[in-house]
Amino acid sequence: MSKYFTNFMRVFKPGLGTAKEVIEEFESLDLDAPGVITATPFAPREGGITFVLTRVFQDASGIDAYNQAIIGATESRQKLVNDLSAKCVDTTMRISKEIRPANYVGSRSPTCLVRNFLKVKRGYLDEAIEILDATFDDIPSDRTKPLLSENTTGRGNILVISTPYEDFAAAEEGWLRVRAMAQTTRGQRLLEITEESVRIPTIILHSTLTV
Repeated sequence: MSKYFTNFMRVFKPGLGTAKEVIEEFESLDLDAPGVITATPFAPREGGITFVLTRVFQDASGIDAYNQAIIGATESRQKLVNDLSAKCVDTTMRISKEIRPANYVGSRSPTCLVRNFLKVKRGYLDEAIEILDATFDDIPSDRTKPLLSENTTGRGNILVISTPYEDFAAAEEGWLRVRAMAQTTRGQRLLEITEESVRIPTIILHSTLTV
């Protein structure tokens, strides 16, 4: 079975929103599902800091449990959510499905998570997945292999490559390797069958995941 992910994004108004508030929101939901909270000022959206609350489910039935937890939330949690939403310029929910799991290799827990969003041209999604799958297979065993997932809500044909790193410097080294891949036959073909790519580095603020 494939894992599923909920990704709830909050874009706060400039100067508003704190990690403490968002972590409190995450922990206030009565739901047995691990997750991670990330933050970045680099998201391509107007506003202040963007926070992403991600939860991991073993299969699609976890989404049902998530929905029930949201609907049955306590009044105090509802107030917390509403108060935070009033400080935001935008909130968005996306659900994604795991295509290939990550394999983190590091001497300590990751502090940075980089997400790359690929918009694939219609009719080429399976080919793009095959290219990325083969590329990740070639990554040496002493380096982290990314998580590959596909959005199942919102805009179609979106693949997400999520890579944890020990720190931002390691993430930049990863970026250089991605740039080098663009010169390969696979990389050139991937450029031909995709419409755009967006890279967003984030800070890991809170995690209940096992890596």
